[in-house]
Amino acid sequence: MHDTLVDISAGQAPRLKSFSLTHFQYQDGDHFGMLLALISLAPIFLIVSETSIILSRREMAGVLLLLGQLLNELFNLIIKLIIREPRPHEHLGDGYGMPSSHAQFMGFFVVYVVVYLETRVVMHQVHRRVVQAGSLVLGGLVLISRVYLGYHTVRQVLAGTIVGAGAGAVCT
Repeated sequence: MHDTLVDISAGQAPRLKSFSLTHFQYQDGDHFGMLLALISLAPIFLIVSETSIILSRREMAGVLLLLGQLLNELFNLIIKLIIREPRPHEHLGDGYGMPSSHAQFMGFFVVYVVVYLETRVVMHQVHRRVVQAGSLVLGGLVLISRVYLGYHTVRQVLAGTIVGAGAGAVCT
């Protein structure tokens, strides 16, 4: 009787698969790459933040943002299944690379935030611009991370950004 879930007594190690939701690789010793790998987690952080805001404040704007992003992710999956373009380095992730889902997510988020703050929120102009600029910087860093870390080509990232930005504009 073994205490593990995997029986390796037959002499062969099982083929393991990583859970790619948070699995990012960067070159050992590359501190900028490590920073970009951490920044690549921004979409997960944003989804958790949005869900927390929805649960605590119960405002329709948060619900619409989260629903829009989830539909945007579904749209991304459909596009990937139609185009079927591989990633530039297939060992860095499962699934197709065109368009980049991180880029599409951030394109949606940035456009939604910028337009929403501009058209529906009354706040001091300086505060509005700081939040808008912050979302643009975060979005840009996520886009850079996808190419720098080798998960996508520039074309895949640009396509994701354009599709996500368009979806974000439609949803606001």
